[in-house]
Amino acid sequence: MTTDYINEYQLRRAIQVMKPDGQLFEVRLLKKSPKRTWSGYFTSANALVDALKTVDLRGLSAYITLNQISDACYAREQHDKFVQSPEVTTNDKDVEVYHWLFIDLDPVRPTGISSSDAELAEAKALAKKIYSFLKMQGFTDPLIGMSGNGVHLLYPIRLQKTEEHEQLIKRCLQALDMLFSTDKVKVDTANFNPARICKLYGTLAQKGTGTEERPHRMAYIMSKDDDLKKTLKVYLQKLADMMPEQPATPARYNGYSPQTFDVEAWLREHGLEVTDKRSGNGYTKYILKECPFDSSHKAPDSCITVGTSGAIGFHCFHDHCQGKTWRDVRIKYEPNAYDRSEDDARIDAGWQEHMRHNRDLDISYEEPEAETKEEPYFLTALDILNQPDEDDEFIRSGIEGIDNRLGGLKKGYVSLLTGLRGGSKSTLLTTIALTAVQDGHNVLCYSGELSGKDFMKWMNLQAAGKNHVHQSKFRTNDYYVTKDIKAQIAHWLDGRFILWNNKHGNKFEKLYSQIERKIEEQKTDLVILDNLMAMDIHVLDAWDKYSAQSNFVEQLMQLAMRSNTHIIFVAHPRKAQGFLRLDDVAGTGNLTNRIDNAFIVHRVNNDFKRLSHDMFKWKEDHDAYRGTNVIEIAKDRHNGNMDVFIPLWFEKETKRLKNSPAEMITYGWDKSDGFEAVLDDEDLPFC
Repeated sequence: MTTDYINEYQLRRAIQVMKPDGQLFEVRLLKKSPKRTWSGYFTSANALVDALKTVDLRGLSAYITLNQISDACYAREQHDKFVQSPEVTTNDKDVEVYHWLFIDLDPVRPTGISSSDAELAEAKALAKKIYSFLKMQGFTDPLIGMSGNGVHLLYPIRLQKTEEHEQLIKRCLQALDMLFSTDKVKVDTANFNPARICKLYGTLAQKGTGTEERPHRMAYIMSKDDDLKKTLKVYLQKLADMMPEQPATPARYNGYSPQTFDVEAWLREHGLEVTDKRSGNGYTKYILKECPFDSSHKAPDSCITVGTSGAIGFHCFHDHCQGKTWRDVRIKYEPNAYDRSEDDARIDAGWQEHMRHNRDLDISYEEPEAETKEEPYFLTALDILNQPDEDDEFIRSGIEGIDNRLGGLKKGYVSLLTGLRGGSKSTLLTTIALTAVQDGHNVLCYSGELSGKDFMKWMNLQAAGKNHVHQSKFRTNDYYVTKDIKAQIAHWLDGRFILWNNKHGNKFEKLYSQIERKIEEQKTDLVILDNLMAMDIHVLDAWDKYSAQSNFVEQLMQLAMRSNTHIIFVAHPRKAQGFLRLDDVAGTGNLTNRIDNAFIVHRVNNDFKRLSHDMFKWKEDHDAYRGTNVIEIAKDRHNGNMDVFIPLWFEKETKRLKNSPAEMITYGWDKSDGFEAVLDDEDLPFC
């Protein structure tokens, strides 16, 4: 009779995966009508199976504690056996460590009945979307379970039980509810307390009466991999931060009171059409017909969210829009929304009134007729005023501090990159190249020190990302990408990325002529030259290397302006006596004077901390010390930025430089969400 209510293989597997190494757990058996509870504490699957055989399981639903509980609980009366109506069961005070982020996707239906096959299919479809989304955020693979009526995603974590961590998990579930819950399937936001219980896989779910349309089903583990890796706290924090919260300091643009900002009116005013409005636990969500940043991203893929505090958020599920916030949306339609003073606002209002007055008087402003004449040697202010406006074009670098301050890498400009050996200059350039390809730009690269195979080894690791790299069995810090992933990356890069063949040598005149020709053929947007010292530039001045370097930069400046291309090149510094500065770049001052942008890559080590403290008097908690590397904006001709230090984090598995420890970029070659790949090969009843 017991075999009708338990699947012993699935039950043993559940204990092995969820409670390894003799970890203590409680199993609770619940009956709705009449209301009854049985409880038992166990440290092995054998003891649990033996105890289950002593209980009449008809009408009972079995649940297991998720998190690590105090070993002292084993001394309770229900030690290795089930006790009906026990004096005490596991409470929050008994829990010591969070082991799982429990995402329960339950179909919406009347209380007390099992789900239909169609409802279960809806739960699986939503689980697939959430799995893909969290994978893109950097989460590891979860334990995927079928509860009998819905789907579970259980992400391994390890967090001490604290109020902070309880709130972190609560906000994670609220964020998922806000982003994904529908009128058919909900994310259960109640599963954040430490003593939370979960359906015990390998037991029968018995809600209501089992019918042909709504049958009782066995709960079981759907995923095939039992060797699960923990998801780090930084990724949980990243998810939790998607839930809009009241800012610590009210913003000026809302009149220092976010609650007074009318989001619906703002959306109407700027032509952002809303297809659906949903309200939930602590938020209101406006689903946009089209993403503000890419009209091909259709509903329901992008949304504006408003918290009960009035805090506003934005999210688009496409990887190209990852990192975009409400601030980005606002600036797109109101470029000065976050930096206008009250005086600016009054001037704007006065100008708008002036223009309305002129329209009422039927006063028009006419453009002067164009005259065909020789270009003057000098321009008056009116000459400049009447010149046609040309929008600046920028290439996103992928480094948020550069893109936010400079707008990216401006086309027609030349940038210099320098830094000490081991500072990750080449890593940064590969990041920029991949970002450019991701955004649809064409990239040409010269690497004078690496063969094509060695160059692509690093680029493949960065393009693949943490989910697709493997650790070498022979070397601890060596990682590789499989041949099939390399092929997918190569096909994605094809037509967008080209690399100079070093077999043709390093003579500048040959390289320059081929680059010039390729820019015309390929319509190249970005040229990367790594590095100046690997090129033979004597043709530019055979007798004076400094003059040759000046001529080299001049050639690049002319080429960049003529072809509307951005060119970035590496120049190594001389041996610096102190903190590395732009003046330490090898060569004449003309090298750094002529270029438009200059960046210095620093490695955050003891020398960097000591020398920067000596020069800038930074304190130990300075923002630049947070990361593993720092990119310094040393020169910015367009905006005037300088001495701006941007912390980055190096990820050893992928050789990526990340904007934050939790950053996870999925490049365009990766089309598979991977959900089906982690499922068992069983014939799932609702697949």
